[in-house]
Amino acid sequence: MPHFRIRQSLVATAFALAVSTAAHASRDAVAEGEIDHLLQYVGDSSCTFVRNGDEYPAAKARDHLATKYRFVGERISTAEDFIRYLATGSSVSGEPYHVKCGTADALSGPWLTAELHRYRQTAHLQKVAR
Repeated sequence: MPHFRIRQSLVATAFALAVSTAAHASRDAVAEGEIDHLLQYVGDSSCTFVRNGDEYPAAKARDHLATKYRFVGERISTAEDFIRYLATGSSVSGEPYHVKCGTADALSGPWLTAELHRYRQTAHLQKVAR
């Protein structure tokens, strides 16, 4: 058990350092919109999210990520920061988050990154069409 507590402390410290070294610049409207979209995407999905070995419905996963975002949001300046520092794993245990959609099981980081790329492509095509 002492090893687990040491690991928890190390992971929490690493998370704090990673977030503190993230860009401190204010988010622009584009980044804010992308992060809001990712939170909505998580909440609207029909997927199950696995955090620390426990499964959660999409709405609970969205709420959890939104809470983490509110806690350290001022240190997150891009959607990539949001994914990297908040949406890929537990800051307590260090365990990665998984997303189960049907029979597919994916790590949350690549799953959200793919959606971010799709969202940006759609936004770009909408701008071109105007």
